[in-house]
Order: sequence, then structure tokens, then C-alpha cells
Amino acid sequence: MSRKMLLLVSLIAIMLITTVACSKDSSSTSENASIEIVVNNYGRAFPNGMDESNNPYLDFIEENTGLDIKVQVPPAEGYMERLNVLMASNELPDMIYSPDATWFVNYVNQKALTPLTDIVKEHGKNLTKLIPEEAWEAVTIDGEIYAIPHILQEAGSEIVYARQDWLDELGLEKPVTLDEYVEVLKAFKEQKSNVGFVMTDQLGRISPILGAFGIQRNQWVERDGKLVFSSTTPEMKEALAFLADLYQQGLLDREFPSNNLTVLGEKVANDRAGLFTAAWWDTRGPILTNTQNNPDAEWVSIDYPVGPNGKSGTAGSALVRGYNAVPVTSENAEAVVKMLDFIVSDGFRDIFLGFEGDVWEIKDGVAQTNFEKHNEHLYRQMYTTVEPLDPETTKIRLDSLGLEFNLFDNVTKIAENAMFSEYTGPPTPASGTYGGQLRALEDEFFATIIAGNRPISDFDVFVERWYKDGGQEWTDQVNEWFLNK
Repeated sequence: MSRKMLLLVSLIAIMLITTVACSKDSSSTSENASIEIVVNNYGRAFPNGMDESNNPYLDFIEENTGLDIKVQVPPAEGYMERLNVLMASNELPDMIYSPDATWFVNYVNQKALTPLTDIVKEHGKNLTKLIPEEAWEAVTIDGEIYAIPHILQEAGSEIVYARQDWLDELGLEKPVTLDEYVEVLKAFKEQKSNVGFVMTDQLGRISPILGAFGIQRNQWVERDGKLVFSSTTPEMKEALAFLADLYQQGLLDREFPSNNLTVLGEKVANDRAGLFTAAWWDTRGPILTNTQNNPDAEWVSIDYPVGPNGKSGTAGSALVRGYNAVPVTSENAEAVVKMLDFIVSDGFRDIFLGFEGDVWEIKDGVAQTNFEKHNEHLYRQMYTTVEPLDPETTKIRLDSLGLEFNLFDNVTKIAENAMFSEYTGPPTPASGTYGGQLRALEDEFFATIIAGNRPISDFDVFVERWYKDGGQEWTDQVNEWFLNK
């Protein structure tokens, strides 16, 4: 089953989902073991008297697994550098959490990580049941599982929002086609003096426009039985030509090369943008700020634009967001897997949402968050280095933040329209060697084409350079996986 279908089936069946019991084997030699793990707390604070190894959420995990767990939390800034220092030391922990795919593959190739296939099969039944098969593909190299994958719950992040009050005032319908989008942008530009369609530097927040041409950046798409990098396709060239035309008409924010997300948010909040690609959480961010600044402002999500060939969609996110790896020096791989097996199943809701009745509660049939308690115990999420694909818990979390923000509706709409890469395997060696420089090459060519500093014909120059500068080797490695999967 494809990831998109899996997400949609899960969303439709949300109220039928039941909690899966956590399988425990009290006779295992891992019972009462002492393990040391390294995780990222992203700089979150602890309440007075608590730390990473002394708090009620770690107590909860230890009490339910019989494990004694020591936790290391390197500084969020420089986290990856600290992991590399650890791997070079003689005092390795039993588990390391890394958000970096290149790090993972590098240490697999160095034979520094423990193969976990048999241990997961015996002691990780909830892990295999609750984490999608596609995620396991991304951590399997030469037939062996080398990490427990940490998946991303949401299918993507981008959804289009527009000012309904401006549409009403100007007598306009919600746009559906790309041509109708252009007409609305023209009307907003001419009669509301806004900056046009807002995008960010490095071409951020444009995936719905690309989707109208049936393509997204940084994905692999199948063409004639082989995988091709999406940014080198004719569809991408068409999308860039459209964006360049928007720019020339003054309908694309001329300041996009210097727009970061903060600047984009300020433009939305200050009535300078009336149609933009929002993140699903922006209804609690710049959109909320705008309605507070201007009580007459009314925002509504609109359909993704339909392009000339009937295509539409938004970028789907990579499913795997992190890797729980066991160094080969550890003798406690079984205990690590059993800990993660509990966290992904019986322990997940309490750790992810916070304890019910303390951080959140169901009131009048609706989940409500105690934000003081929620913020006080945000550190708890450093322990959720594994997550099930669990729309029911996601809905509780998002609804508890305020139904008026339509957060669950937003993530559902994204899931229904997400476009995913056809490559779901582990990072290839070439992606680690060339990926960064090829992305920089792409950013430079695309930005200058859109801004009119290069002709659209230079797209062909970009494609030639891309293959020459490492893209061909990357493509060959991706297709070796694709043809043999």
C-alpha cells in the first residue's frame, strides 16, 4: 500500500483505531538492564528539580519496561558534531538518535552500527506493526535493519490560504485553476497594494505552484521505468517559466531572495499578502497575528491550483525524520529495542501528548490543553524518538490546541493532495557526496531564472551541469535500488 493511501485509510478510519497492546517478555535477559541513550532535547527547559534523567516521563518509561535508563542530552547547537565525537570515543552509549541520514549511512558503511533485524523481529513486534514498511526500507541496507526509524506524522506542510474578506470585497470567487490564481493575484496587487504571491529564499513555499505542473523539488519520479530527479524534468522547466512570468508581471514578491520565514510571516500579519502558501500551523502563527491586528481579516484555505494539464498537489515530506541506532560496542541492543517498542505503543500517547488529566483532558467531548503544563513539560518529547502512524493521537493533539485553528483539517487536506518521491530507500553514497552542492546549484539557477537574470533556456544548462557534477552517479545508484527492490 502506498504511503498516500495508508495515510488516507488511517484518517478515514480514525475513530476505529484502537491502542495496540505492548508485548512483554518478563523472562528476557534484557529485563532490569541498565542502558544509556543519547537524544536531542532541542534546548527545551526542565522544571525546577528535574533534568533528562530525573522526571516523571522517564520514570513512566522505566516503570513500564523494567529498565534503568541513563540519558545524555548534548547541546542542540552542535548536536551532530557531538555525535561524531561520541562515535570516535571509547565510551559509546547503547543508543544514539540522529536526525541526519548521511550520518546514519556513513556509520553503517564503517560497520559501526549493530544490525537489528533479528532483534526487531523477536522483541519489536509493535515497532514492526505500527511503523510503515516504507520507513523500514529507509533503514535497511544490504538486507539488514541498522536503525529503528523515527517517522513524521504529517504527510507534508504546505497548504494555500487566501483573504476571504478581500475576495468578497472585490467580488471574486475562490480561485481553482492556475489562471484563476493569477487573476486573484492581479486584483489583490492592484486594489490592495500587496506584494503578490509571497515565497521565501531558496524557493520556499512554492510547492502548490509546482504541483500544478505535476512536479515537486527534491524528489525522484518514474519515467520510462527508471527514476529521474524531479528538478531536471520538463515539468520543472514549465513551472519555472510560469514563476518567471509571475515575477515579470509583478505578481511574485520581488523581495523573495531576502525573505526568510520571519519576513514572510510579517508580510502576512501586516496585510501585505492576501494569498500565500501557509504551513498547516500558520493559523496559530502569522494568520492569527493578522486577525488580531485587523479584526476584519478573514482567512480561508483554498484548493490547490489546477494546472494546464489538470494536475495539482503539494510536496509530500520524507517519511523518515530520524534514526535510532545501536553502536556495535553495545551489549544491550535487545533492551534498546524493547524500550522503543514500549514507547511506540502503550507509552506513546502519554509521552507525546503529556499525561491525560495533567497536560490535557477531554472536556465536553473535545480535547483541551493546559498550556502552562504543556509548556512546562515539553521536554517529554525528546523520548518520542519513535512514533506510530497514529492519526487518532494526532487529532487529539491538534484539536486540543484550538478547534478554531483547523489544524487537523489542514493536515488532512495536505495528506489528500501530497505528492511523494518514488525513491524510499536509504541515502545513497552519492547523495552524501554531491547532494549539498547539487542543491546549491539548483537554488542558484532556479532563483536567477525566476528573477529574469537568466533566460528559461538556461534550465537546459542547469540539467547538463547537474548530471556532470555528480547527478549521474546519484541517479545510477538510485536506479540500482529501484530496479532491485
